[in-house]
Amino acid sequence: MRRISADERAMRAVPLCGQRVIERLRSIGITKLSDLTGANPQVLMHQVNLAAGKVIWRPPMAIMALSNLISAAQQKRRKQARAGG
Repeated sequence: MRRISADERAMRAVPLCGQRVIERLRSIGITKLSDLTGANPQVLMHQVNLAAGKVIWRPPMAIMALSNLISAAQQKRRKQARAGG
């Protein structure tokens, strides 16, 4: 059985983010929550669809899931900045 990384656990803790969302993001090279800091959910959805070669992800759920992940990434970054500085 594959071991789940701390990054993947953090992503799965975000509302609307499950294994399928993680796999779709992995298809475009996103493997960590921090990879999503400052990202645009519309652009990410489009990149996933391009990587798949067809439309597999549509609004509103895709945008909601991605927005939740981006918000979580930004919150994590702010916490780290406060802790480090």
